[in-house]
Amino acid sequence: MSQQPKTPARTYGALTLGIVAALLAANGRPDGETLAAVTNWGFPASIAYGAMYVVPVAAIVAAILIGRWLGRGRSSLVRWGIYALCGAAAGFILGLCLELFAGVPGLIAVATGPLAEPTILDVVLWSFAGLCMALALMVGGVALFGAGAMTALQVEEVNDPECLDVHNRERPVFGWSAFGMVTLGLSCAALAVARQAGEEERLVPVAVALFAFMLSAWASYLLWRGFDEMQRRQVMDASASSAIVVTLGTFVWALAQALGLAPAIDATGVFLALCVVQIVVASYVTSRAVGGASLLGKPA
Repeated sequence: MSQQPKTPARTYGALTLGIVAALLAANGRPDGETLAAVTNWGFPASIAYGAMYVVPVAAIVAAILIGRWLGRGRSSLVRWGIYALCGAAAGFILGLCLELFAGVPGLIAVATGPLAEPTILDVVLWSFAGLCMALALMVGGVALFGAGAMTALQVEEVNDPECLDVHNRERPVFGWSAFGMVTLGLSCAALAVARQAGEEERLVPVAVALFAFMLSAWASYLLWRGFDEMQRRQVMDASASSAIVVTLGTFVWALAQALGLAPAIDATGVFLALCVVQIVVASYVTSRAVGGASLLGKPA
C-alpha cells in the first residue's frame, strides 16, 4: 500500500512580519529629510506623512513575497541569500522613511544625560541590539505557543508538517534561547549608551551591560548542559568556523591598517564582528544539520 504524500503546511510568515512591521512603524516618526523631499515632489503633506508609515510595511511584506517567488525551486543557500537581499532592501526603505522608537533617546537622556552623536559602530551596535530583541521575541513566541508560533513565523511552505511541531520538552530550550538573546541585546544597547554618554554618566550603563552579558552567558551555559552530542557538535563547528572567518578578516584589516588604508580596530568592532559571524555561521550549520536529518527521514 503506497503512502500518501504529505500536504505542504501553509505558513503565515508574510502576514506575521507585516503585523510586526506595522507595530514598529507605529512607534516611529517620519524622517524629516525624506518627508521634506517627498513634499517637494508635489505630494500633499498629509498624504506624504501617511505614506511614511504605509510604504515600509508594504515593502516588508513585498520583500517576503518576492523572495518566495524568486527562490522557488532553488537550493536553500540561494533562497536565503535572496531573502537576505530582499530583507536588506526592505530594511533600507524602513530606515529611510521612519525614525524608529524616536522617543527612546530622550528617555535614555533623562537617566544618563545628553548622548553624543552616534558613530557608525554605535549605529551598528544599536541595530544588533534591536536584532537580538526581535529574535528573542520570535523564539520566545515559540516557547510560549509552540507549533502555532512556529507556523506563524515560517515564510515559505513546509513540505513536512512534522518540522513545525514543537514538543513540550523542547520549549524550555526556546525559552532559554530567548532569554539569552534578550539579555545580549540589552547588554549591547547599554554598551552603546556607555559609548555615547558623558564621562561621569558611564558607570551605570557599563554596570547594566556587564550584568546583562553575564546573564546571557549563564543562559548559554544552561543550554550547553542540556544539549545532546549532535547539538554540541553543531555549536563547536559554528564556533570554529566563526573563529576562522574573524581571524582572516582581522588579519586582512591589519594589513590594510599597515598600509594606511584602514583605521585602528575598535574593540566594539571586533565584538560585533564575532557576534554577527557566529549568528550567520551557526544558522548555516544548523540548517545543514536539519536538512541532513530530514534526508535521513528523521524529524527536524
